[in-house]
Amino acid sequence: MRLVKRIEKWSPSTAKYARLSVFGTKYLYKDILVLLSAFNKYYSSDLSLLTYAELEVKYRLPSQLFGLTPILIFCNIPFLDLLIFPIAFMFPKYLLSEHFWTDEQIKEYWVKDQQNNFEHNMRVFEHLSLMAEECSDDMLLKWFRVIECLKAGNVAPVEDIIQAIPVFTMFPYNFSSLPPQHIKVLLKMYNIHRGWGRRLRLKKLAQYIQLMDKAIESEGGPDKLNDRQLKWACLFRGLSPFSSSRETLVLYLQDWIKISSKIDNDSLSFILHCQVLLALNRPENDILKKTE
Repeated sequence: MRLVKRIEKWSPSTAKYARLSVFGTKYLYKDILVLLSAFNKYYSSDLSLLTYAELEVKYRLPSQLFGLTPILIFCNIPFLDLLIFPIAFMFPKYLLSEHFWTDEQIKEYWVKDQQNNFEHNMRVFEHLSLMAEECSDDMLLKWFRVIECLKAGNVAPVEDIIQAIPVFTMFPYNFSSLPPQHIKVLLKMYNIHRGWGRRLRLKKLAQYIQLMDKAIESEGGPDKLNDRQLKWACLFRGLSPFSSSRETLVLYLQDWIKISSKIDNDSLSFILHCQVLLALNRPENDILKKTE
């Protein structure tokens, strides 16, 4: 930091990136320690012993470390180490992890990624509506109440969504009967590669999301999360966090966890669709709707 202060006297703009490097490295190192702790618990017992912070870092950090690989390789080569960081800060989304991003960059990149996902959310809802025609009569009423509410551009009540959970234990909504084209869109929505074992990977993701929900609840609820954790948790669950107050984000997560707690292994596929049913028409997500 003394070096950063010296640089600041010479060039304030350069000092900004030097400061990002220092704090980003500290932040990354802290997350790596959390990741190592998570893997240690995972291999010595199981995922259920992990804290929410460990579960989140285990889910997010490996892909970011993979993106940092070119930096880690070239920074040890003489002379190239003088060039690699300026180049990395020119293309931070592709060459740096979010530990080194500014607050403005985090908002820009998160919103851009969520905008792309929102298009897949719309397609998932279209599939859900079409598949509703194949439901048996005894479960149509509660499910159609949710579908019609969303078609009208409204936000479905949480209690109505909970009452529709049993639909996902049956054809065509449970994991074993979801159509291949619907599986493909779900993979895109969660940014999962579309290779082998698609259905199994989605099921593991659903289990992991529910595990994170249980960890949040067991640690005191959403209001115990720090701001960054809270924003990412809502972002991952379909709600844009940048036009909302902390109170709104906490209430959204509380509703999500209330729904998640009612889902069992037979209705597990429901949790992958929960962000569509709960957040599709939320006014906070207007920022995600692309305009021509």
